[in-house]
Amino acid sequence: MRLKDKVAIVTGAGSGIGAAAAVLFAKEGAKVSVLDINLKGAEEVVNQIKKSGGQALAFKVDVSKEDQVDKMVADTVKEFGTIDILVNNAGINEFVPFPVLQVEDVKKVMNVNFMGAFLCVKGVLPIMTEKMSGKIINVTSIMSMIGGKGQSAYNASKGALKMLTQGMAVDLASYNINVNAVGPGMTRTGLTKNLFANEDRVKWFEAKIPLGRLGVPEDMAPAILFLASGESSYITGETIFVDGGMLATR
Repeated sequence: MRLKDKVAIVTGAGSGIGAAAAVLFAKEGAKVSVLDINLKGAEEVVNQIKKSGGQALAFKVDVSKEDQVDKMVADTVKEFGTIDILVNNAGINEFVPFPVLQVEDVKKVMNVNFMGAFLCVKGVLPIMTEKMSGKIINVTSIMSMIGGKGQSAYNASKGALKMLTQGMAVDLASYNINVNAVGPGMTRTGLTKNLFANEDRVKWFEAKIPLGRLGVPEDMAPAILFLASGESSYITGETIFVDGGMLATR
């Protein structure tokens, strides 16, 4: 019960890493607001949490829309009383080679992956600064550190989010707010479903991962939980890469 009586918001939690984190948070005692652009997915996660005796709310939210974010924050506080933890997990990708990458492609990715996180932090910040405590965890990627073919916009968005994590950590330290990130490696999620549809491609990636397998959402959730718990009280501005050792080979 490492998060007993805590209130958490997890974005992009209708599936994948966000869903795994939301379910784990609830098992550890947190009340969880489950956000996703896909309301059905969010509701399914909430139902899973409630069947296990937890408390959760489902919200359909486009994190790039400030009004939707602010309403969700207000509704969470109305129902649960406060906000202690924010996990910025919502993300998208556009696999487009740079020569044909369009302005709208870049805006779309940056608006969700970077601005979405920014807006969610701005939404919860008045609550956290008033109570002088909080945990913010951004889900970045190993692609914040290495280039990916056809992923220039995604690389840029995750790199920006990594540096936003460090900047916020410095600015918010005096409010006792820890800001950290988890950087997943090659992980099986809805976002990567098409990428890993080809078994030869899977084997190619696995050969580059020292632990010899792709990650799954349940590999990422414990790292997010650690950064959300009191066990990480003296850690801020850091990114924990959960990648099976892939970056170690670079």
